[in-house]
Amino acid sequence: MKRLIILFAAILSMAACTSQPGQTTDLADTTVAVNTAVENGGEPVVQMLCFQKLAGTSNQDTTSLKLMVDGNKVTGNFGHYPKEKDRRVGKINATKDGELIKGTWVYMQEGMNDTMQVEFKLNGDKLIQKNYTVDSKTGREVFSEASVFNIEFIKVDCKN
Repeated sequence: MKRLIILFAAILSMAACTSQPGQTTDLADTTVAVNTAVENGGEPVVQMLCFQKLAGTSNQDTTSLKLMVDGNKVTGNFGHYPKEKDRRVGKINATKDGELIKGTWVYMQEGMNDTMQVEFKLNGDKLIQKNYTVDSKTGREVFSEASVFNIEFIKVDCKN
């Protein structure tokens, strides 16, 4: 973890040194992308993983995930962007056990906040999400005995 903090501080220092007089640097949009595990004594510290799924007749609907894996803790952004429909965008807080990721997605849709349980499996360069069924009493998407891992995302380069 110390190495990651030192690396981040060094990058910020270099960014500050390259500014021209009178020019400001907006660091709010600066992201350090780490696509592989940072090693500290042989144990992974932080890993950033990004995945995407395109769907629809012309691949016009996009679902994307940007996950930070720190040991067994997983956090990140999860967004579903269907064309000309209401999108769901929010944060994931989860735990990782082997290749299985289980947690909660806190998202906003149509100006309303909501939550949903999520489950994913890492499988090489793919992430596979467990599907939902709709509870006829509540109208909410939930896991059931019929739920299986069949929603496939492909690994993509992490961007800012």
